[in-house]
Amino acid sequence: MALSPPNLNDAPVIAVRTTGIFCRAGCPAPAPHPQNVERLSYAAAALFSGYRACLRCKPLAVPGAEVTPAELQRAAALQPILAAARRTRRRRSGAGAIVTTMFDTPLGPMLAGATDDGVCLAEFTDRRMLPTELETLRRRLRRPIVAGSHPHLDRLRSELTEYFAGTGRGFDVPLVAPGSAFQQRTWAELRRLAPGTTVSYEELAERVGRPHAQRSVGTANGANRIAVVIPCHRVVRKSGETGNYGGGRWRKEWLLAHEARAAAAV
Repeated sequence: MALSPPNLNDAPVIAVRTTGIFCRAGCPAPAPHPQNVERLSYAAAALFSGYRACLRCKPLAVPGAEVTPAELQRAAALQPILAAARRTRRRRSGAGAIVTTMFDTPLGPMLAGATDDGVCLAEFTDRRMLPTELETLRRRLRRPIVAGSHPHLDRLRSELTEYFAGTGRGFDVPLVAPGSAFQQRTWAELRRLAPGTTVSYEELAERVGRPHAQRSVGTANGANRIAVVIPCHRVVRKSGETGNYGGGRWRKEWLLAHEARAAAAV
């Protein structure tokens, strides 16, 4: 599961861009230059932004940090990719590589990737399946993952900014979503769902020509690697309950409520 939303018990931290380290308030280390400081509301957000915990003030030992051993292990495995995506802005070609960068969103950091053909990744960095998704992309696209900037990522950043502001008119950035024929049909159907609307797993199965295959569409839904843009969060249970979401149920509920407000304002 993804991290829970931050609450009043979470301990805010100070991340230093130049060193890649985050500290708790009052750390005895020399104070960094203010322009190099990024303030984050909780320790896990720093870990999944590619920062490492300070060895002097030990911010993970502060009450309220609440990072599980599994999250620590996953963050450590992702740290090289996330750290590079956070700080590297060099323009890169996506002809022979998957170019990655990191976005800040109201729901936490997001890792995005693109080739010259389109965006192939947009995922919240604390998602449990992110390491698997990255390996799947490496294998299917037969390209290494590098950090940098790319026109498709610039366009995605702009469209996501408008989406989260409630002013977006949809996503037009080209996508690269390798998968089985059934996954491709499911993801294409998801992109037809209008913001502010939902569909049940049963209805989605019928729409893709596989009645009674709701479990299969659920699996395809969970294999989506381009969150928000391919709106798997709009698939809910027949009862109306939100159901599970790879990025965490709290994010799914936030996204649905956000889209409902935006649709009502039109």
